Amino acid sequence: MKSKQALRNLEQKHSLWKLEMRGARGTPFIDLGSFASINDAAGAILKTENSPSAGVFFRVYAEPSGELAPTDKDVLSRLDYRSETRYYVLTRTEQ
Repeated sequence: MKSKQALRNLEQKHSLWKLEMRGARGTPFIDLGSFASINDAAGAILKTENSPSAGVFFRVYAEPSGELAPTDKDVLSRLDYRSETRYYVLTRTEQ
């Protein structure tokens, strides 16, 4: 358990997850804040969606074609989630 907490502290010091949301396609994104973990950002989504007992299944986009195919780190640095009425983008930012 102690090593798990140390890892979480390290993650919090070196990365943040920026969460943005929009409604209908074409509407501007709204910044919902920065979070220390994916779980924290998922909690913010559930709160916005008024679904405290549900979970969030994020999607990733990978485009393997081309000479400059993204690395796993690049692919996993942008996650999205779509609810019935909103679209969320979670982007990892380095500190």
